[in-house]
Amino acid sequence: MRRFMELRHPDAAGAEAPTPKIQAFTQALGTKKGEEAWKRSPACSGSGATHMKTFHCKLSDDALGFLDQQVNEWLDAHPNVEVKLVTTNVGEWSGKLGKENHLVMQVWV
Repeated sequence: MRRFMELRHPDAAGAEAPTPKIQAFTQALGTKKGEEAWKRSPACSGSGATHMKTFHCKLSDDALGFLDQQVNEWLDAHPNVEVKLVTTNVGEWSGKLGKENHLVMQVWV
């Protein structure tokens, strides 16, 4: 088995072990800068939407399952919001490999 990270103990001179070469990146649910910059608090009175969050995915079974997971995790992370409306559209999305069909979902809160 090949090792991807060297583990070393400090030597007798007290030198520190090298930092791992592998770094883990987590895929967040979009950028948080928009949500943190909201100036109006989301209304939970049922009167109307004050904000909108967009999600998108490719048109495949796995991608749609991941979209469900993303939306549910986002809603769980924001218990103070009430979903007012959800819109969906299918269209071409420009990506690294050219244009692909994507589902675009907008959740109005």
